[in-house]
Amino acid sequence: MSNAACGPRGRPFTLIVCASCDPVAEEVMDALRRAVRGCRHGVMVSTGCLQKVLHCRRPRGLYAAVQPCAEDRRPCGSVVRLGPLVTDDDAEAVGSWLRAGMPDDGTLPDRVRAAPAPQNAAHLN
Repeated sequence: MSNAACGPRGRPFTLIVCASCDPVAEEVMDALRRAVRGCRHGVMVSTGCLQKVLHCRRPRGLYAAVQPCAEDRRPCGSVVRLGPLVTDDDAEAVGSWLRAGMPDDGTLPDRVRAAPAPQNAAHLN
């Protein structure tokens, strides 16, 4: 796949937001919607709990995962886990980062990066 399909500016992405863990975070959800609308090839999907991908802590804000992709929606980068997104400032930081093309230059604050869900280990007898 060429770099042109995943260029830094206007980079297509799919943002998947867990809408079930903190249903009162509507202001944060609205800020994310505005950010995605400002991105030409951005798509936002609202879903149930992402506990298999994220380590959600109810009800402490929204959790999300963003997948860079090509214009035809094929994945072309690593998933970035986000959350908890508690304030409008958190959502604005994510929105600015999305509009900038999701650069890996430290512009996404650590406070909005989520830890991955713990791996399930087989139970031993």
